[in-house]
Amino acid sequence: MPDVSREYYERELQHISRCTEEEMESLFPQAFSGNKEAVSRLVEGNMYRVREAASWFSKDRPYFMDLVQEGNMALFLFVTSEEYYSDASPYRMDAAIREAMENFVSEEEESDRAKNELKTMLNVIDEVTVRLTEELGREPTAEEVAAKIGRDPSDVRYLLRIALSAVKKD
Repeated sequence: MPDVSREYYERELQHISRCTEEEMESLFPQAFSGNKEAVSRLVEGNMYRVREAASWFSKDRPYFMDLVQEGNMALFLFVTSEEYYSDASPYRMDAAIREAMENFVSEEEESDRAKNELKTMLNVIDEVTVRLTEELGREPTAEEVAAKIGRDPSDVRYLLRIALSAVKKD
């Protein structure tokens, strides 16, 4: 299935001319002093850098446009922040864009790990609950399940509430 938003973004970028290094050198001081036209030109003229970085970071990942958004924010902050004034260069700009994308990817991977850990723990609780139900002839308490899996009963109750909440949303 084609990514319509990505295709649109790619098409729009074709109509924007890239900033040359000479142009950037003259625009940076203006942008840092608050000139909105200079900021706009620097951002638009360097969006291709964001696209290139997002394409590299999004290989085998579904979030190209999220990376573009992170990269565009980093690009805007780069051309408007005094933090970069003394080191405003294409290389440093690329580094700021990549850093924002690396942070995003890292956060996404951490979120995925947490989701997988939660799923695993819920599966363990479910299996233990089924086994204990058969053994006890009744539904086990959270304390009994917790004792079997070596967790705190409050953790088990919390995880069960999360699972119930997810089921209710579906």
